Amino acid sequence: MNDKLPTKRVLLTPASLIKTRRQKWFWEPFTGHGVIPLGTATIVAGKGGEGKTTFMLHLAALASRGQLPGDLHGQKMATIVIGPEDDWDTVMVPRLKAAGADLDRIYQIEVESTLDEFTSRRSLKFPLDVDMIEQAIGETGAKVLVVDPAPSLMHGDMNKVQDVRQSYEPLIALAQRLEIALILINHFNKGGGSVSGGLSGSHAWRDLTRSYLAFATDEESGERVFSQDKNNYGESKGSYKFTLESVDVTTDDGETASVARVNFLGETDQTVGDLISRANGDDEDLDDRNVAQSFVIDFIKQNEVWEAKAGDVLKAGRAAGFNDNELKNARKRSKSPRIASVKSDFGAGWVWRIETHDEPEGVTKVSKVSRSQGMTPSTPWGQKVTPSPNDNPATCPLHSTEDITECYTCTEIREGKTA
Repeated sequence: MNDKLPTKRVLLTPASLIKTRRQKWFWEPFTGHGVIPLGTATIVAGKGGEGKTTFMLHLAALASRGQLPGDLHGQKMATIVIGPEDDWDTVMVPRLKAAGADLDRIYQIEVESTLDEFTSRRSLKFPLDVDMIEQAIGETGAKVLVVDPAPSLMHGDMNKVQDVRQSYEPLIALAQRLEIALILINHFNKGGGSVSGGLSGSHAWRDLTRSYLAFATDEESGERVFSQDKNNYGESKGSYKFTLESVDVTTDDGETASVARVNFLGETDQTVGDLISRANGDDEDLDDRNVAQSFVIDFIKQNEVWEAKAGDVLKAGRAAGFNDNELKNARKRSKSPRIASVKSDFGAGWVWRIETHDEPEGVTKVSKVSRSQGMTPSTPWGQKVTPSPNDNPATCPLHSTEDITECYTCTEIREGKTA
C-alpha cells in the first residue's frame, strides 16, 4: 500500500510570459455583438416550451452548413448533443431536417456498457464521462457541445454549489482547452420573480458560466424573446426575438411530422425581464426597465426600507455579471420607480433609495444602517417633523440640520444635493 502523500509546489508565471488573445465567438449575430463565446460555457434557461432547445438546433444547423455568423463563419462545424429530453427519431431529427441541417454533422452521444454478455446504453454523466467527451470531439471535430438538460446529467444535487462545480468545472476546462462552445440548458424556478433569480438550482450555474441567455414568450405577440443577462467577454447584453413556425417534414417511414422551425427576427428592445414583470402583474411600473434595472430594484427591495448602500449594490451587481456603468445607468434611467442616489444622514456614505409614494406600511426614512447605530425610526417617509419645546433648536429629531421644519430626503433632492 502506497502511503506517500502527493508533493506540491508553487508555480509563478509572470504576466509578460502569458500570450494575449482576442476572445472568439461561436455565434456573433451582428458585428461587435457576441452572444455565445468559444472556449467556455453558456447557460441557457427559461420555462419549458420557450424554444430553448429548438433555437440551439437552429444554430447547430447553420453551423453545419458553414453559415453561422461568428469567428468560424464559412467553416462547416459539427455539433454533439448530450441527453435531450426529446426523442431523436420523432422530434430531434425532424427538427434538424426542418432547420436544413447537414445531418452528418450533428451527433447524438451515449455511453455503451458491457458486463459479461449484457450490453446497455445510457446518457453521459458528469464529471464521470469527461474523457469520453474529449474522445468524441477528437473523432468528430465538433465545435459546440449541447448538454440538455444539464442538471439531470450531473452527479449530486443541482442546488448545492460544490456538487455543481465538481460536476461541470472539468467539462468547462475541456471546453477552454479545445476552444469549443459549451451550452448548458437549464430551467427557471417556478414562480421566479426576476431573470437573475429565476435560474433553477444553485447560483453556481450562473457563476461558472460566462454568458447567460434567458428565454421567455411574449403572450401578446407569440414571439419568443431571449436576453443576455450575463456577458463577461463583451459589451453587448442585448435582447433578440424569434418565432416558431410549424413545418411538415417527411419521415423515413413515409409519414409526415409537424415540427417547429425557428424564424430569427433579430434584435428587440423588449427584454425577458419585461415579460416576467408583465406576467407578475407589474408591467406598468417596469416599462422602462432593462435587465440591469431589474437587478438593481430587486436588490434594493430586499431591504424593508427599500434602501441600500451604493457600494453594496455595485458589488452584488459585479458578482452577477454587470459592470459599474451598467448599474449606474440603470439607476439613472429608472423612472418608475425612481431610484435616488443620496448621501446617508448617518455616515453610511452614498445610498440608493427607491423613491415612491407607495412605500410599504410602516416603512420609515431611517435605514437599517441607522438602526444598527442605535437610531430609532420615528418619522414615515415624506412626513414633516414638528419639534417639541424640549427639542434642540439647532437640530431635528432625525437629522443634524439647521432646518427644523422638514426632515426628509426630498429636501436634499429639491436643493440639488444628490449625486
